[in-house]
Amino acid sequence: MKLAKLTLLFLVAFSLSLLSAKGWEVDSDILVNLTQGIYSDNWSGSEKSTVTWVAQSNTTAQKQMKEWLNYKNTLKLAFGQTHQEKGDIDGDGEVEWGSGQKSTDKIDFESLFRFTLKSFVDPYMALRLESQFVDESGAKKYYVNPMLFTESAGIMKSIINGDKTKLSLRLGAAIRENVDRKLDVTPVDGGAEAVAEFKKIFGDAAASYNSRLSVYQAIFNSEKDPNGYWKETDYRWENMLSTKLFGLLSANLSFDIVYDRDKQVNNKVQWKEILGLGFSYSLF
Repeated sequence: MKLAKLTLLFLVAFSLSLLSAKGWEVDSDILVNLTQGIYSDNWSGSEKSTVTWVAQSNTTAQKQMKEWLNYKNTLKLAFGQTHQEKGDIDGDGEVEWGSGQKSTDKIDFESLFRFTLKSFVDPYMALRLESQFVDESGAKKYYVNPMLFTESAGIMKSIINGDKTKLSLRLGAAIRENVDRKLDVTPVDGGAEAVAEFKKIFGDAAASYNSRLSVYQAIFNSEKDPNGYWKETDYRWENMLSTKLFGLLSANLSFDIVYDRDKQVNNKVQWKEILGLGFSYSLF
């Protein structure tokens, strides 16, 4: 739990750094997408009216603390629900709607220390927290659960570091601690991690593309697994394409590919795609 407490401490420090943003390079966007499908009361088909909303926030805060130390924080938040019409259940002519079903849920915070020694590669240390706002997988509802804490260290290099195009690579060792309040134990594993991050801005910041590919290979695990699923390589590829149409109106496309065998019911690749039209606002 020491790693968990340390990561939460850095999350608090990140929040305070935004409140006193002097000297920090801060980039923060808020996106809200809304989709609806409405049918009249006398519609002859069996379709149901639906309303889906998704709110996202992507924030980075970076500062060159010393000539030899760069400190970067990244916070990604997303939550969304789908509401579906239930119809006139009571027969009183009033259409009822069901409670919202979660469609998107994400908390992702990373704190990265890069030692800028002006060498071919730079050493780094990183702390990361991955979770969700609401856990409804069991009979009891939990908030901010489970929490996957990752502590990593290794080397990194900026392949491209332009004003509108950036590409960096990281390779190192990592230790992961999965805190789940529904379980009596806290599994811990360790292994090798590789991360590639790419960002491209098109035109005068009217459109942008962000991509992150992470690969993790566990070498040891604290828990016994008769199936040996923890030995398989985990990977996650996250993509976000955003464009501003006019004013606050924007179009956004996100596409994620995930493979984590010990968290899946089968060995098939998982993917998620969200295409939305909504509003975006840059805080900084």
